[in-house]
Amino acid sequence: MRRVLPLVLVLSACGGPASGPRITGQTEPGPTVAVTTNPPSSAAGRALGPAPDDLRAVDWRQATLPAVFCHVEKPVRLLDGTARATSALWGTVEVFLDVDVHYGDVDGDGREEAAISLGCDNTGGTASSQLAFAFAVVTARGGQLELVGEIAATTMRDDAPHVPLLAEPQFEKGAITVKELWYRPSDANCCPTGASLTRWWLRDGTLKADPAVQVS
Repeated sequence: MRRVLPLVLVLSACGGPASGPRITGQTEPGPTVAVTTNPPSSAAGRALGPAPDDLRAVDWRQATLPAVFCHVEKPVRLLDGTARATSALWGTVEVFLDVDVHYGDVDGDGREEAAISLGCDNTGGTASSQLAFAFAVVTARGGQLELVGEIAATTMRDDAPHVPLLAEPQFEKGAITVKELWYRPSDANCCPTGASLTRWWLRDGTLKADPAVQVS
């Protein structure tokens, strides 16, 4: 079984990924132009299986989690951190637990939610095979693991050599802010030089994004 590598190691491989729709957020000089689309969304409130009251006790490497960000309609069951699935856009893909899990209280009920870092690739296992990254935000309610929403990238140059990365989710009551790390044409796979902040608001029971604000 393919070992899920830390993000910094995976990105050291050569090549550029086949990617899905790309969207704007940058205004920089030069011949490149960015195009616009909407990030994928998930149906909030979907039960994902039994869960303890304390989300920190969940073994996320064996959890059932959504993968709409990879255009996979149904949740996938991870086994040792990975799962094969069929993407409506890319065909056979591998969904994997990426790096770490973050915790905080977004709905203000005094109990933590979890933001699980996920990625998907075309089963190649290198940076050139990576297709998308996201955070799946879940809560425990009534003994069930329940989806709050997915946080996907909203910012990408149309000439980027690699798909954007997501990092540093910051929880507050009613919102989660994430850093999007995006690539300029001359960037190596290891080192995206662009960064934007996107705030995802908890509205109508799910997470909805405000436009990204460029920070570098």
